[in-house]
Amino acid sequence: MANAEAIIARTLARLRDPTDIAGVERQLADLTLDANPLVVLAGAERMAGVTRLGMFSGAFNPPTLAHLALAQAALDAGDVERVLLCISQVTVDKERMARAPLVSRLIVLSQLAARLPAVVVGVTAAGLYADQARALHQALPAVTDRALLMGFDKIVQIFEPHYYRDFPAALRELFAEARLLVAPRGGAGAADLAQLVAQPAARPYGDRVRYLALDPHYHDLSSTTVRARITQGLPITDLVPPEAVALVHSGAYA
Repeated sequence: MANAEAIIARTLARLRDPTDIAGVERQLADLTLDANPLVVLAGAERMAGVTRLGMFSGAFNPPTLAHLALAQAALDAGDVERVLLCISQVTVDKERMARAPLVSRLIVLSQLAARLPAVVVGVTAAGLYADQARALHQALPAVTDRALLMGFDKIVQIFEPHYYRDFPAALRELFAEARLLVAPRGGAGAADLAQLVAQPAARPYGDRVRYLALDPHYHDLSSTTVRARITQGLPITDLVPPEAVALVHSGAYA
């Protein structure tokens, strides 16, 4: 408990430090979809010699223990050497959702990475997975084996044509750049993934999609659940890491 309290206090201090806030804001100011689509904010020194990277993008609003479990599952399975927790400036289908400030969420992820040696933190201007895969290639060209980590609900989005101007071209580009590691979500597991990739649009890319087993405890844990508890004044320490508790204490969800 004392360790958790120390982490909360340390993170809260950074969330309130004008120098830290200004530093992240400067890096965000340089982010553009065309010229500079992805910036590594924390842990860049850990990328030396790394060729297999898993990019886990999301709003992390706030980060939960399920997010960390998914990242660790990819590492434990040997699929990747590092995991990049990456927040997009545009989160598809969540553009109007109330959320903690982007700078605050990035500071919290950076604090998480400080105690998770295989984790790197970044931010991207890309919203769609195809654009994120291209941004990852551009920002970290030494990484030759790129994987995108996601829950089952996200791979369903990938194969929805209405998200794209040119659906077949977007899929070709995505799977040329990256493979997918998909964790169970909302009751959907390995059998559901097999059924999805058997569909005509997904079938050509079946060998680029892999199921990522996850402890059932985390299948339905989401940031939405955490925010609901915050609204109700209920405890969240069993759902999130201490850094996320500090985010709540900072008033980000007041």
